[in-house]
Amino acid sequence: MPNYERRRQKALLKKRRKDKEKKKKQFRISGLDEYSRRVRLIKIAGSYPLHECLIDNAWQDRGLAQIVLSRRQPDGNFIFGVYLVDIYCLGLKNTFCSAEMSPAEYQRMKLMSFKEAALVPCPPGRARRIIFGAIEYARKLGFEPQKDFALSRFILEGLSDEGYDFALEFGREGKPLYIAGPDDDFEAIMQTLTKNVGKEKFHFIAPIKIGG
Repeated sequence: MPNYERRRQKALLKKRRKDKEKKKKQFRISGLDEYSRRVRLIKIAGSYPLHECLIDNAWQDRGLAQIVLSRRQPDGNFIFGVYLVDIYCLGLKNTFCSAEMSPAEYQRMKLMSFKEAALVPCPPGRARRIIFGAIEYARKLGFEPQKDFALSRFILEGLSDEGYDFALEFGREGKPLYIAGPDDDFEAIMQTLTKNVGKEKFHFIAPIKIGG
């Protein structure tokens, strides 16, 4: 191959590498900008109108409430938060939120996330009381809300349960009731309850062991 052709090929290869790195950098910046934009929207969610507030219809029987609360952005997309609340013991076990979700994407999210739950309308004041009441109760037992509540709490801003007439009991029959979930650190939770509540002052249902 003539020297000039080698130089041309080398220059083309160098250019391709630079273009590839440039695209990667643009992608990283674009992804970061998109995430930052969503976070900014979530932090001002309280200024947007409430779209809907839903809860699974069996939450009182199970002691575990699945709540969805969404707000409509000016462009017609949605900001939403999902909250998994253990009213018997652990408080806010899990939560996530997002913004700039189209109406179609929002509906798909609900169908995918709540396949096993029938969601029904819930007064926002009741949802707020369940979430914050469970967090307060769990803190007395030694449990903090899941870390993503630092962001998803903004979606609840502006809601009030003041004057809302709804009796809600935390714990069961006057004591915490810990029902072990598949992803729980059972031993750590039991130690926390024993330390902060007392060995004979709470009930628990141990995880089911499958196989030998």
